[in-house]
Amino acid sequence: MTGEKNLQKETVRAVVIGFGGMGSQYARMIYDKKIRGMELYGICCRNQRGQERIRKEFPEAVLFQNAEETMAHGEEFDAVIIVTPHDSHVAIGRQAFEAGLHVLTDKPMGIAPTEIKALIAAGEKAGTALGVMFNNRALPAYQKAKEVIEEGMLGRVTRAVWVCNTWYRTPCYHKSAPWRSSWRGERGGLLINQCQHYLDLWQWILGMPDAVYAGIDFGKYNDFLVDDSVDLQFLYNSGLRGTFISASGEAPGVNRFEIWGTEGRLTIMDGERIFFDENELSTEEFARVNQEIYGKLPHREREITVEETGDPYCLILQNFADHILKGTPLLAPGIQGINSMEMACGAYLSAWKEKKVRLPVNDQEYEMLLKEKKEEEERWLTK
Repeated sequence: MTGEKNLQKETVRAVVIGFGGMGSQYARMIYDKKIRGMELYGICCRNQRGQERIRKEFPEAVLFQNAEETMAHGEEFDAVIIVTPHDSHVAIGRQAFEAGLHVLTDKPMGIAPTEIKALIAAGEKAGTALGVMFNNRALPAYQKAKEVIEEGMLGRVTRAVWVCNTWYRTPCYHKSAPWRSSWRGERGGLLINQCQHYLDLWQWILGMPDAVYAGIDFGKYNDFLVDDSVDLQFLYNSGLRGTFISASGEAPGVNRFEIWGTEGRLTIMDGERIFFDENELSTEEFARVNQEIYGKLPHREREITVEETGDPYCLILQNFADHILKGTPLLAPGIQGINSMEMACGAYLSAWKEKKVRLPVNDQEYEMLLKEKKEEEERWLTK
């Protein structure tokens, strides 16, 4: 939804809330005018070291000490980009909507489906834009895969397998912030942090699964209680079966997404190259006409050319600005931000209960079991 606040304007005045690794990058992109129609009005940062850096590197930006101070000046700018720890996204986003601002939040939008629903509702009530930084949607290979499937080139989709264990992380990463890799901070591990991008791409390309059955290792490679290795089975009423494998403790990793349909197989490698092994006949047609006991269905492999489109983070920021100013549809609208969280939470429930779980999850059951995990972690930390 395009907010009335920016109709007839030529520039979106943005404030970046959070000045960590990604927040500082977004601020730099906007400050250097890499986003047409967007200017950096200010940066919100609570720590002194970050504030000193902002004064030096972004002298023209207004410095805000916290989210409350930022919103108190909401009439001076148009949008916020939230790049804070996961569990603060929803609270800050709701404050921004109350101030009549547009919101772009980093992934994940929140830490549980219930609060993400509350954020979406707040955005709808405010009548302003809500987007999420699922930047991988801007990568041409994934866009082409979505197009191929939607146009029916792959026929009826029957199976998908994604192995993506390129997330190798050492204790240095996990201990880099007190909220990382914990139930009390991130409310999870691999599935809540790294895998949110790929779970989003999975449902964006293939649609939301109807159920999930999960095998999850908690602290397999690390001294913590959250997940760092997952094997997920996504089940669809259509008959599509999917396998999603990931880990943050394996190297060298691979990123290979394969999708089978009646017309052949689509393979996306490293989010950069896409190959189509196209059957000469569909598997269904060949089954009807083949008269040989071991009849082999011929196919041909070809690489589908995709064009480079630039930095995906810049593209999401540009799309957000264009949405506000021109009404361009959001590439990653906030209303879809709940889907990857539903998949992650469903996987956690499945692993905890050791059974298949239907989606969407039972919010009350999930939050009750999550609370138990947080309490278990607190006891473990005080031993």
